[in-house]
Amino acid sequence: QTRVYGDADPSLTYAITGGSLVFSDALTGGLTHDAGENVGSYAINQGTLTAGDNYTISYVGSNLVITPRALEITADGQSRIYGDLDPSLTYTISNGSLAFADTLSGALTRDAGENVGSYAITQGSLTAGSNYTVSYIGANLVITPRALQITADGQTRVYGDADPALTYAITGGSLAFSDTLSGALVRDAGENVGSYAINQGSLTAGANYTISYIGDSLVITPRALQITADGQTRIYGDADPSLTYAITGGSLAFTDALSGSLTRDAGENVGSYAINQGSLTGGGNYTISYIGANLVITPR
Repeated sequence: QTRVYGDADPSLTYAITGGSLVFSDALTGGLTHDAGENVGSYAINQGTLTAGDNYTISYVGSNLVITPRALEITADGQSRIYGDLDPSLTYTISNGSLAFADTLSGALTRDAGENVGSYAITQGSLTAGSNYTVSYIGANLVITPRALQITADGQTRVYGDADPALTYAITGGSLAFSDTLSGALVRDAGENVGSYAINQGSLTAGANYTISYIGDSLVITPRALQITADGQTRIYGDADPSLTYAITGGSLAFTDALSGSLTRDAGENVGSYAINQGSLTGGGNYTISYIGANLVITPR
């Protein structure tokens, strides 16, 4: 006979393989088998089987074989974010059943790795013991990218000066382990007065992160320049001298130059005439602070 571990014993049957019963005699009693419930082979014994005193029984035994119980275990798929702890690796009995008060012991394991990706969940040490044949159906632990929000710091500088460092802050999420950001922010090209977007550039935390970037701007402000007119004098009836000036505060950047010229109040008679800024300019990249003087016409 054979049966699966955990099932009930089949009937222990037999056959008369030599000799015969006479009259209306019958066999009584029953066979027995060696005690045991675990997987293995158990001798089937004559037990109480008898034909009575009128017979001498020659008994040829056999075995009851208990075979392993089939059990199908299916791992549950799992997911977690890079840098977090692994969830419990759980499973279900998807086919078959445990017998008696038996329980599963041990635990599932997964392939090693901490980076973003898919890692096989394996049977590991999970077992129901030698009375079971486990059919294992695996699944995967999926590690997904960690969210990180980066916010650029707004910057300002004066036209003609060097750019400040383009800095940023982590304003959402966090870096895991000893990870660091690499690369740098960049800004839109341009040197004139205006506002230039600060972009993510090559700034990255690597493939284990998804960065949400919040930009800002670098604002270039006008360069301050102080212009002071030179006082002039001339004799009534002569031509005006050149209306000259000096840069008395700040400086021109790059190869920039002033354009245009000073003017003076109208008049040809003896007297003092204000020298004005006129069309003198450094262009849109400069803010000029002008200090005037006078052209004095003296008597001839």
